[in-house]
Amino acid sequence: MSNLKPCIFACLAGITAAGGMLSASCSGITAYQPSGLPERIAFTSDRDKAAHIFTIKPDGTDIQATSTDNRTNDGLPAWSPDGTKIAFTSSQSDKYEIWTMNNDGSGRVRLTDLKSLSNMPRWSPDGSKIVFISQVMAAGGIPSIQIFVMNSDGSGLQQLTAADILPSGSEGRAVWNSVPAWSPDSSKIIFSSNRDGDGSTTVLYTMNADGSDQRKFGLSTDVDGSQPDWSPVNNKIVWARGSAARADIWVMDAGLPMPLLSAKKLTDNIDNNTNPVWSPNGKQIAFASDAGGNQDVYIMNADGSNVRRLTYDKAKDGFPAWRP
Repeated sequence: MSNLKPCIFACLAGITAAGGMLSASCSGITAYQPSGLPERIAFTSDRDKAAHIFTIKPDGTDIQATSTDNRTNDGLPAWSPDGTKIAFTSSQSDKYEIWTMNNDGSGRVRLTDLKSLSNMPRWSPDGSKIVFISQVMAAGGIPSIQIFVMNSDGSGLQQLTAADILPSGSEGRAVWNSVPAWSPDSSKIIFSSNRDGDGSTTVLYTMNADGSDQRKFGLSTDVDGSQPDWSPVNNKIVWARGSAARADIWVMDAGLPMPLLSAKKLTDNIDNNTNPVWSPNGKQIAFASDAGGNQDVYIMNADGSNVRRLTYDKAKDGFPAWRP
């Protein structure tokens, strides 16, 4: 198997932290429906000789590995809505593809065969689809990252965004559309794109689940940043805003025509805070931070209070995902 361990954390460095109006009714917020399984947070760690996915209780105890195979690198987990499976990216087939497994690491099934760099899977809340990103080539062989969707069994693969070349003045650069997340009713996808200007800044966009109606998130002011996640119980978006070296976690109301008017910074330090995700009840947020000297998994209340560190390994721990 290819030794692609560094790519789990490094391959997204250029797309995961960079600096239409959605009403409460169209976002389809529904009552929180827990899976009935104990809460756990999955995350990626390179604490072994390879990168693997681990799960942990929200109080920081009972860390469990889903694999001990150091020939294969796994990462970027996402739970199924019923909490029984994890979608993830793996180098098991040499190239990174999207796989699923049971929450204990058994029953591994490969879903894609794109022979490219495919990662960041996210299960739709209704369980029918998985959205993810993959590297494709734009005109002239310029690499770009684009958003794909497929049925949860891997069938019905569809590319949702186009690998266009950026406008004049940005020669040799392609449009990147990345880090997608679902609305609670599975009807929309929020994502980041560098398609505006010279491509040096990413802003948030939304589209329908079939890729139609792609538009900026908000009416008159661009929402810069990346890594958005939509609260499962209220019409709020959490996202990372800043540079690849230093970002903070922000939250805003998705129902406003100018959502930045409601934006609140939840972290405010000299560290890099990334990859925020909501807890199933919308009361907490898990994220990655290097505040302790290396990258670890943290959680905090939805208002930014009561920050707690969950992992303390000397390795890099990141890309948390909270089980429904």
